[in-house]
Amino acid sequence: MRLKGIAIAGTAVLVALTLVGCSKDKEAPAKEGTPAEQLAAARTNLEKSPAVTFTLNATGLPSKAIGVSAAKGTGLFTPPSFKGTLNATVGGVTGTVDVIAVEQDVYMKFFTPGYNKIDPKTYGAPNPAQLFDTQTGITSLIGKTQAPARAGQVRDGSEVLTTFTGKVPGDAVADLFVIGVRSGTFDVTYGVTTEKQLRTVVLKGPFYEGSTSTYNLRLTSLATPVAITRP
Repeated sequence: MRLKGIAIAGTAVLVALTLVGCSKDKEAPAKEGTPAEQLAAARTNLEKSPAVTFTLNATGLPSKAIGVSAAKGTGLFTPPSFKGTLNATVGGVTGTVDVIAVEQDVYMKFFTPGYNKIDPKTYGAPNPAQLFDTQTGITSLIGKTQAPARAGQVRDGSEVLTTFTGKVPGDAVADLFVIGVRSGTFDVTYGVTTEKQLRTVVLKGPFYEGSTSTYNLRLTSLATPVAITRP
């Protein structure tokens, strides 16, 4: 009887330990961090990419807007570079222009057989290479976002993105895009992939005085680097 009692007691202890272990397994998963911390991680992960594909589309622009309404191409974070096309209004003419930008140097092909070096501010456009500057570019907006909050999840093609919302000061937008009411405030929504990379940035606000426009930006990480050189 004594041996049987010891066996029963031992079994009870094992059961108790098992229940404790199961209880721990069912605890809530480790915290992902605050919205600001999650966005900072998504920013860092994207900036480590060898290269990214980039698209920009604007909606709600006033009829007399001057500048870039769309863009498509490839960007590098090191060094800040871009190669692709811009839909822009140049000298009263709207069209698609080929652009190569490496750091501070911007080259454009618009009704010309080759590329010509330009100052993009002349056309009310940002230097597209600077959009990929980790200190002052697109991803830097995360560090300037006020009151970031997790908004939920949305379907994006075959992916599900976690979205975060916040506010961005007008001067930060104007510094980046060359356009934007500096005294205004912009609504921003970030989309983050399951791999914790920044995928989308949607900015809505006074890009032009007296109107509200929306700029949709998409960045997709590439596995291999892309060469972008001055023409």
